[in-house]
Amino acid sequence: MLDYYDILGVGQDASTAQVKSAFRRLAKKFHPDIAPPKRSQAALEGEGKRATEGAMRLLLEAYRILSHPERRKAFDRQLRRSASEQGGFDFRAFLKSRSNDPESQARLVVYDLLHDFDDEAIEVYERALSLGDFRLERYLDRGEAMDAEFCIAEAYERRDRLLKAWLHYKRLIMMEAEKPWFRYFFDVVALRFRTVLLLKLPKVLDEEDFIDRLGEAIELELPARDIAQFYRKKAEVHLRRRETFEAIEALGLAAEREPRLAGLAALRRRASAQRS
Repeated sequence: MLDYYDILGVGQDASTAQVKSAFRRLAKKFHPDIAPPKRSQAALEGEGKRATEGAMRLLLEAYRILSHPERRKAFDRQLRRSASEQGGFDFRAFLKSRSNDPESQARLVVYDLLHDFDDEAIEVYERALSLGDFRLERYLDRGEAMDAEFCIAEAYERRDRLLKAWLHYKRLIMMEAEKPWFRYFFDVVALRFRTVLLLKLPKVLDEEDFIDRLGEAIELELPARDIAQFYRKKAEVHLRRRETFEAIEALGLAAEREPRLAGLAALRRRASAQRS
């Protein structure tokens, strides 16, 4: 299979402008009316002329394919398939070579996650954010994007980058509320979200920031028991800050959602003692 990138002398991540520039440069070199080869007239009329015309046709075809987004995508698929059939195609290297293409980078994130290259996946993901509004669901099937988001969140959590992890879990909860994908597995997502929020973030955030995160969590579409737990935690922080009125208010909102939630009675007694 002809490699049009090789014909134009550009990389697979070349921009359309680079493709056009390469074509113009080579067209001047091979076009017989612009730069005739330095050969005898007989040769020009024979083999040399045919070779020059053949090169020009290849350049034109390469330019026709690579300068058109849809034709280029189709060619890229054929190129990958051809190389794979020959046993020499490195899909990961191909994706890495297209560092300015958001779709390729989204697929590279998934590839690395599936092959336990978590550090590399995070590095690619964070670098791709500089390309603009980079969201996995823009370039992948929605389910595939959500699965990848969950793996990214877990990878952040394992590396104690807890706020990043929490934000990804939160994003997944919001996406699931818009259109269910995880279904029964969503319980695992919600558990990870609660664990990071209630047990881990208090160790790395200051109290005011933590209260803000609890407020964000309360706004999510989660079961009443989860929301009650967030209000209970909020009450604990307010009591520690001696913000008694705010603590009592949070305890009342927790009780509205889960009257028998463990720990509410003890917190009420602490609030009463603090107020008196």
